[in-house]
Amino acid sequence: MPEMISSADFPIIIDVLDMGGGWVLDFNNQTFSDFFKEHGIEIDAPKYAVQGDSKAKRMRVFLRQTPPPLVGRVLAALYEYRAAMATTTKVSDARLTRYREIARRLDGVIPEPPPASSEVSKEYLMALAFRPEVLDQLELQLGLAEILKKRMAEAQICNANGAYLAAVILAGSVLEGLCLGCGILFPAEVHRAFDAQFKPPKVPNLPKWTLHEWVTVLESIQVLTPNVSKFGHALRELRNYVHPNAQLLSKFEPDEHTAKISFQVVVAAIDSFKSAKGVSQ
Repeated sequence: MPEMISSADFPIIIDVLDMGGGWVLDFNNQTFSDFFKEHGIEIDAPKYAVQGDSKAKRMRVFLRQTPPPLVGRVLAALYEYRAAMATTTKVSDARLTRYREIARRLDGVIPEPPPASSEVSKEYLMALAFRPEVLDQLELQLGLAEILKKRMAEAQICNANGAYLAAVILAGSVLEGLCLGCGILFPAEVHRAFDAQFKPPKVPNLPKWTLHEWVTVLESIQVLTPNVSKFGHALRELRNYVHPNAQLLSKFEPDEHTAKISFQVVVAAIDSFKSAKGVSQ
């Protein structure tokens, strides 16, 4: 029998996912349904409503009925959603650590949070210079390098004019484009790494991978260094503030420093991709 969620796990999960009053995080009925459909689950099906129709009750039934790796992947995705939405309910670091352990035990993939202090790494990032010509050396598919160069140039303009949120979102989009563009160069290797990291029933087509999945996979095959991967995950979370509700709930307001670091994360990723060029040979 596959390992299932234990009775001791439920209080941790309920705390972290803020499952009070029938809620799960800040999902409404439609977004809750849409979230589960992304994982191939019809959470509105009658079998999940045997204890009641609220989101929290359906969630409890899903957790009790579903074996790994699917339940682990859903818990990992909900953890990421919680981080992006920055829910107002305070949960202790110990509870969050325990939640991550539960998700990993059930085959979910959650990266470790970055250390509280990374000043040396930040200094290294800020010292890097953006060289547009390096994008041409990556041998990306036709036309992609030019699009990425233009987006980086726009991000610089946004930074210079105080449009810091736009700069962060542009940087995140360039990182995602870079990951896909480089992954296409060695598809067999990234497919194997995806399967090893996430254990899905079927590896999705490359354009459907999330930025979290790309950064995790490319670090696992040493295309991205651990340091770049760490900051890449941080940029991914910031990029989620493209959704106004996420920004509203978190009261997030990017400043110049945040926008500049986001830009430099992409510069570091470009250098990392260049160093790893030829990984498929």
